[in-house]
Amino acid sequence: MITPFFTIDQDDEFIYVSIKISHIRFSAPNIEMIVDNELFIFSLPPYYLRIRLPHPCIDDDRSHAEFDSKSESVKVKIPKETKGQHFPDLDLTSKLLARTNELQPPPAQQEQAPRPLIEELDVDNTQTQAEKDLTEGEAFNWEIKQDAVVQEEAITIEGNKYGFNNQYDKIVGISVSNGNDINELGDPENTAEDDRIIERLIKENIKFDPEIYAADYIMEKYPNPNEDDKYFKQLMEWKNPFTQKFLKWYKQQQQTPESERSAIMPVEFTKEEQEKMMNLPRKTYLIEDNNTKMEILVLMICLLFAFHFDLRENEGEHHIESAWTIGKIVPQFSCLDSRIIVSGTNSNYLQSAVITSIRRALSYPFHRNLKMIEKVWDDVYYNLRGGKRLILQALLDLKELFRFHDVYYVYDKIWLEDLCAYLISDNISEATIRSLAHDLKKEYTSIKKSNITFEKIDSEKIVVNDDKDDDETMKGEDEEDDEMIVLSLEEIELMAEESFEAFQQHLG
Repeated sequence: MITPFFTIDQDDEFIYVSIKISHIRFSAPNIEMIVDNELFIFSLPPYYLRIRLPHPCIDDDRSHAEFDSKSESVKVKIPKETKGQHFPDLDLTSKLLARTNELQPPPAQQEQAPRPLIEELDVDNTQTQAEKDLTEGEAFNWEIKQDAVVQEEAITIEGNKYGFNNQYDKIVGISVSNGNDINELGDPENTAEDDRIIERLIKENIKFDPEIYAADYIMEKYPNPNEDDKYFKQLMEWKNPFTQKFLKWYKQQQQTPESERSAIMPVEFTKEEQEKMMNLPRKTYLIEDNNTKMEILVLMICLLFAFHFDLRENEGEHHIESAWTIGKIVPQFSCLDSRIIVSGTNSNYLQSAVITSIRRALSYPFHRNLKMIEKVWDDVYYNLRGGKRLILQALLDLKELFRFHDVYYVYDKIWLEDLCAYLISDNISEATIRSLAHDLKKEYTSIKKSNITFEKIDSEKIVVNDDKDDDETMKGEDEEDDEMIVLSLEEIELMAEESFEAFQQHLG
């Protein structure tokens, strides 16, 4: 059976369901429709639709259905049981697609069986209220508790899983053999979580080029259109459409009487976006661990940062390298690193995620400039302030870059499908999103240039003594090669200014 494309509207008295039935001959006698409290079923072979509404409806003389030949749709009108009751989230069509009740094991078995981290259940929409969401957000303490690291004798297969809620394996390894150059792990299937972080940090240090950063810094600060190959002023002044949407709505709210203001920014999804949501996994995620919840929010932050970086770098257009750029910036993709922080480290989780995103944005893309990155963080902040629906619009757009890629589709499978489905559900409230936006802004505005550092080989310390024999010389070189220095952005910019000033004096 085929699930048809559908949309739902409402007024005080009725629910209006429009069901698209293209490419078949309409036959009224073959239509079957059932209204049973919250459940609505529509059947016209080969189409079958079953949705669960947030509140009960009734089937009486006011119910009506007709076929609109122009739009090739069946228009259904269903009375609400309680007149004037608002039905929330009717635009999130994938959330309304109901599942058949599954048989539950006997109580004795339920006690013995371990509780699953992820389980498919019927979605209960009765608790969702926009205003309630705004007052019941979950506040997170982003400081990671420092525990003693326990040395394990052997790494279990379970410990090497990756992806959303660590539920995947044996996927990325196959993609590497097919040319996955987003992946940076030498052995993605057998690298433990802490080792992924360490390998990521090492490769960020290797990839970062102080000369490129210094050149981009000078080109942004002292632009020369006749010689520069990068135009940062144009990128800085570009207006992000997601930011503009939120600011326009926010301005309208400020001009509206307080009693008439909307609690949540409304977002109108296109038909294509509705279809994308309908294709998402229909799951309810049972995730109670606080660290896992924070990992999911950090994943969302990293994805939005990479997405908006690519948008700004290309002034609103994606191109053939967009998936690569985003994948390289997002540590959860390139290094399967969902934790960001090594076990036993006492650190601020959100701050570490912000610094990691900045480090990667200064190491891989074509434009590597801190001021431009600050603009990107503002875009992320306003995207979060727009609420779940505006975030979902961005993620659905990002998702398409990976879904149709011959190799990179694996990241859609292990991260994006589940994240979008989780965001649509009631697991993340609007208040949590709003709180996250404010926490994020506090972090990225407080980070200084001295906080962004890279370890590089100290080339000035490599000294070869001609009086030594060859073996001693080689030994000395190896020892000196291991000497590292820590470079901060502040130090690199100072050196760039000195070099630029000396160059100007030479020209003068």
